[in-house]
Amino acid sequence: MTPPSNGGKPATSEEVRDALTHALRLDLIGPGVGSEYADEALPGWERPSFWYLTGFLVPSGTPAAERADDDFDSEVLEKAGLEEESSQQGKRAKRRFFPSSMGLSFLVRPGANSILVTVTWGDYRRGKRDDSAGKQVDAWVREPRTESIPIGLGSPDSQRIHPVPDSGGLVLHVAERPIPTKGLGGEIEAGTRAVSVFLVNDRPLADDPKDADETYAFQAGFSVECDLPFHPRPDLSGQRAPSWDESVAHLHYADTPAFATGHGVSADWTIEDGECRQVCTTWIGSAEVEATEPNEVPGVELSMRRLGELPDGATAGKALLPLVTEYRG
Repeated sequence: MTPPSNGGKPATSEEVRDALTHALRLDLIGPGVGSEYADEALPGWERPSFWYLTGFLVPSGTPAAERADDDFDSEVLEKAGLEEESSQQGKRAKRRFFPSSMGLSFLVRPGANSILVTVTWGDYRRGKRDDSAGKQVDAWVREPRTESIPIGLGSPDSQRIHPVPDSGGLVLHVAERPIPTKGLGGEIEAGTRAVSVFLVNDRPLADDPKDADETYAFQAGFSVECDLPFHPRPDLSGQRAPSWDESVAHLHYADTPAFATGHGVSADWTIEDGECRQVCTTWIGSAEVEATEPNEVPGVELSMRRLGELPDGATAGKALLPLVTEYRG
């Protein structure tokens, strides 16, 4: 999502939502592909992993003591109450560990022979940039990176570990297995296979801990395309739902299947002409929900603002009484 294309203030509720989401992503994760800040430079006195809260992968060999959030304070767990919480401002009561991998699982149709995985990330290196006065200062300079890796499917001899070219140690781990379709009511086509793709940071550790962020993969993500449309992932839990409500929900969302599930990250997908052509990772999941509007009932006042302006409950009851009559009818 991007801010309004005209460069001005958001004019519609949709543009306001997109602008807020865009700002949230920049604040928590950092610039994405094609962002106006793709070549940004962060202040040299603060590590990028302190600047951004999520969206990055640390090397898999990082010691546990170095891959946890430094804001953690165990003393917070022993305290309670607003006074203590306010005195511990900026501290977290739960230790947050930085991930080294992220993944997607999806279904491919019978006959699918290959997938194309496009990996994107940002590398931050120590460097110099001009400040507002034109003076050279220390900075963490971002280098945007994109690499595409074709991967074959369907063969027992297919390679399962794929290095990301020119990445310094990023690798893709791929797992493929058949789906037993017996007893699934035909919701999954025979011959369908489940595929999982994981992006792992296997870079060597930095010699100096102060330079550790140079080995991190920031704004990490990947998308997957297949030579055939992806098979939908039906929610099979609703077939034997114990409650009536769950059965109704299963029926209600029968025509809106998922196409991927994330591991350590959220999943998203693209639908073209009724078929899913691409699945991808996203650190901040989102979904569009259709707006609902109440049916108009003659003589019924449904505006919360107008109901709130009525003098008393009895008057409000009269305004809503025709709604009860219609329900009874």
